[in-house]
Amino acid sequence: MAQGYPAILDPVQPEPDFVAGRELPGRAWRLAAETYAGPEVAAGAGTDHPIAVAELIDTAGFTDEVVAAALLHDLVEDTPATTDEVTAGFGAEIGGWVGALTEDTAIEDYHERKWEHRRRVLAAGSVPASIYLADKLARTRAMRAAGERTDPDRLEHYWDTLELYTSRRPELPFLFELAEELPKLEPAEPGDQPDD
Repeated sequence: MAQGYPAILDPVQPEPDFVAGRELPGRAWRLAAETYAGPEVAAGAGTDHPIAVAELIDTAGFTDEVVAAALLHDLVEDTPATTDEVTAGFGAEIGGWVGALTEDTAIEDYHERKWEHRRRVLAAGSVPASIYLADKLARTRAMRAAGERTDPDRLEHYWDTLELYTSRRPELPFLFELAEELPKLEPAEPGDQPDD
């Protein structure tokens, strides 16, 4: 915001079309938009990715609760928001899904952290697992659209996710699309891309 102007003149990001007129996804969208516009947001984080994930979830026919969780799935990782705050605003079920989708940052090693997270999400049930797969599909498509080469560690993590989820829960959505998209990613030299 330019100094001296009232906050009401700040640009407001429009609500995505698939959220319009829906109470719970609308509230989740407003929280995400406000929080990602605030201080202490992770570098490169914003609402584009949660919107892409939530739109995949919505298109697949999930309920408003799941669409709301998809809009909030990275909020705790990317911003100062907490799982307790999400639970207080959206209930234990959505808070639990967001908690499952939040990486354990106490695990410093990238491969160990991803290994633990893949398995914890899968154990949390079909809803978090579906959002997790939508996350990977949305990121894969965004990297391809931007012409980005993919960090080999990230690419390995995505392939490991696809293999684990296909072997344990082949009925989950987005597995086929992810299997089609992943081979189209080109690996970068190690260290060229941030991990995720």
